[in-house]
Amino acid sequence: MKKLIAFFVVILMMWSCKTSADVSKVKDLEIVKNFLQKANVEFSEANDLGNIYEVVVSRGKSKNIFYVTKDGKYILLGELIDKDIKNITRERGNEINKVDFQSIPFGDAIQIKKGTGAKKLVMITDLNCPYCKKAYEWLKTKDNYTLYVFFMPLSQPSFEKSVKVMCSKDILTALSDAKAGKDLSVDKCEAGEAKVKKQVEFAQSLGVSGTPLFIIDSGKRIEGFNQQALEDYLK
Repeated sequence: MKKLIAFFVVILMMWSCKTSADVSKVKDLEIVKNFLQKANVEFSEANDLGNIYEVVVSRGKSKNIFYVTKDGKYILLGELIDKDIKNITRERGNEINKVDFQSIPFGDAIQIKKGTGAKKLVMITDLNCPYCKKAYEWLKTKDNYTLYVFFMPLSQPSFEKSVKVMCSKDILTALSDAKAGKDLSVDKCEAGEAKVKKQVEFAQSLGVSGTPLFIIDSGKRIEGFNQQALEDYLK
């Protein structure tokens, strides 16, 4: 079996423009076929990056990228960084995973309007995630946006806390208290649990595995608490 090499970061000192690859050729490489089978993903497309091929694969609505050398000997897993230290893989990932913003189930979210509410922003969050808390507090200092909060609890305690928020009479206050680490003196309820499960289903449909994740009105994703990217969007 051909050797599989995993790279966390690959520094590219030379970068070629992306061109369409011979899709059938890339898809039929033995190493690619083996990878698709073992990873249980579907082949979507391939592109020629000059020295290597970019291969886009999908599982449900989520798409990911890996790279394969043109001799078909090696697969590269990880991120490509160009000579300007720009993360090519992350930018491309955001491009291929754009969300149809109008199809988002906003009615299932917690809605927070600041000022005019002009800019629309979705936040997928875990109540016990430290960077989610930092992002939430930072957003309080901004104005003129509407925030749609969807819970994606990554642990049972987070799930139970999320349910309590959705069962609260004053959900916005409960959300702020939960983000601040305060105990919620609220009993869990079936309606709240059902709402959280619907929010989780939405996040999972996008292939979300970490929080926070933001989606802006163009459908572009912002992974993590990327303050500069959020600042650029909200200004």
